[in-house]
Amino acid sequence: MRTLMNDLTQPSPRRVRVPIIDAHCHLTKLGWSATMFRAAEIYGISKLVGIGDIKMVEPMRRRFGSRVEFNIWMDHSKPDDPAAFARSNVELVRRAVDLGCRCVKFWYKPQFNEKTGLFLDDWRLDPVFAALIDADMPVMVHIADPDIWWRKQYKDRNRFESKRHTYRQVTNTLGRYPELNVVLAHLGGHPEDLGHLNELLDQHPNLRLDTSATKWVARELSGQPRKARRFIIDRADRLLFGTDVVPRKGTTVEHHCARYAVHQHLWEGRGKMASPIPDADAGRRVQVAGLNLPDDVLERIYYRNAVAFFGLDSETIEKGQKQ
Repeated sequence: MRTLMNDLTQPSPRRVRVPIIDAHCHLTKLGWSATMFRAAEIYGISKLVGIGDIKMVEPMRRRFGSRVEFNIWMDHSKPDDPAAFARSNVELVRRAVDLGCRCVKFWYKPQFNEKTGLFLDDWRLDPVFAALIDADMPVMVHIADPDIWWRKQYKDRNRFESKRHTYRQVTNTLGRYPELNVVLAHLGGHPEDLGHLNELLDQHPNLRLDTSATKWVARELSGQPRKARRFIIDRADRLLFGTDVVPRKGTTVEHHCARYAVHQHLWEGRGKMASPIPDADAGRRVQVAGLNLPDDVLERIYYRNAVAFFGLDSETIEKGQKQ
């Protein structure tokens, strides 16, 4: 078993030589985000698709150039005025297209549902989905949290739906809009139940999953490594690599490197490695299982699937990697 890395800024060589795209991270203040970009560079990440407000696009692009693409937050400032809500978000989609953004983010987890009364299958979103389809703009959805949260934070059934039931938000929406391209964050919000994820992928051809939420995904897949490896290989064309790294005040390069280190070992490594990330949900130091994925699977998850999903220019990306 590998022990905790002494220097997280000195990663092992990568197994594959394709560009790596982090399809799920967050953009905050410029200086804080610069620390994340430095960690990504250390771990061989060529491009980051960052989630942020549309006002961030121009300053982030000036600072980080072609290394950054944009996933834009929905505008939830007017949910009680359906007409204004629809207008503001249809306009947001148009602005995002004009600015060359690649995706729109829907954060529709249980605490958001309870606070706003909005669910992904709400009729108020119909004009927005129509605009997204017309613009050929994909969406990212955070629909669920760890199983253990339903035993703690979400256990009050007068306030929260069951975890399995909350997925009707996704299935209803994709049933009405089968041409909408959707990636569900955090391995669909259900890395604990790979069978459920297979059901969703079988039912909805335009559905993808990303691998973000480092602690959660590493913990759950490491607890079922054989099933996890089989699932990843079988669904390699439907998965995008992502980390969910969030730059905050005071976070160090090493903090962000820890997330990239866990992912690198999970997908490329062999044996077990003590995670450098504390995990309160686990209540212990997690042992990350190396799934030792085949090179062709790594290439699809790290790079080719994100290029196709976000409509990126592979020739430009590959040329930039060679320079």
